[in-house]
Amino acid sequence: MAWLSLVITLALEQLRALPNDNPVYGTVRQFSAWAERDLNAGRPRHGVYAWLLVVLGLTFAVGAVWSVLLSLNWFLALALNVLVLYFALGFRQFSHRGSEIQIALSNGDLNAARRELTAWKRQSDPLYSAADLAEDELVRQAIEHGLLLSQRHVFGVFFWFVLLPGPMGAVFYRMAEHSARTWSRPPDPPTPPDRFGEFAQTVFAWIDWAPAWLTALGYAIVGDFEGAIYCWRRVSGRPAEGARPPDSRTLILATASGALGLRLLPAAQAARYFDEAGNEGAGLAEPRASAVRSVVGLVWRALLLWLALLLLLTFASGFA
Repeated sequence: MAWLSLVITLALEQLRALPNDNPVYGTVRQFSAWAERDLNAGRPRHGVYAWLLVVLGLTFAVGAVWSVLLSLNWFLALALNVLVLYFALGFRQFSHRGSEIQIALSNGDLNAARRELTAWKRQSDPLYSAADLAEDELVRQAIEHGLLLSQRHVFGVFFWFVLLPGPMGAVFYRMAEHSARTWSRPPDPPTPPDRFGEFAQTVFAWIDWAPAWLTALGYAIVGDFEGAIYCWRRVSGRPAEGARPPDSRTLILATASGALGLRLLPAAQAARYFDEAGNEGAGLAEPRASAVRSVVGLVWRALLLWLALLLLLTFASGFA
């Protein structure tokens, strides 16, 4: 059922991508904002209580509904899987935006590409602006954002959906990511920052570790394996400064860099990991506009790889 649910959902999403302003996302944002506003009394443990209510509460509620539907009819359970995955997955959010930026750059319209990247990244960072970015850095940031979104909306959801019963894993991963991201934003001045989102951030770092490891492995297999493994080894065991280990962002970007032969980490971070005598920058080229298409292809190949492996495991378990 898991493989069939994923294939149906990916096909539906390619036919009609889900808009970011849909009512389900709006309801989740309101529920999450309510928990942060009404349960935050200034102590870290209140963030723990809110996380248990929002993330685990919604996960087990969806799991209970799925169990009831499965006891009634297999097709009803499949329909709920597809429905939840349709709202949890979001491959088109990456590929469509990346294509728009690439088209703008191909037409020589750097300002349009800047506006497109600003609108894209402001969905998660309301204060972001790409107004002053040079073309190379704009392309690099677009690719970085797209790769991280593909992890949050595709591979992470894929992993936990397969791991937990029914649609519970998809809800669990997406709600954990949402709470870690939205509860950790700096408050508007003069409100002082608090530690409400610390628990959500720490837990999500561990939740995302295994999916990120498998994502990086997939990029290595379907890309330049030797280059990807070299970059993986350079960053392994050395988390980015200020980041909570395990640092899935650095692992994914570094491995994708090696798989494509492009520098996808910020310049200072790439120099820290890759610069060595006689091999400065690990031979990685600066990303150009055409690199966006290569990255979309890399993500697609990795996704098809894991779908094929899941299909083989499904057949194997059926014959066991």
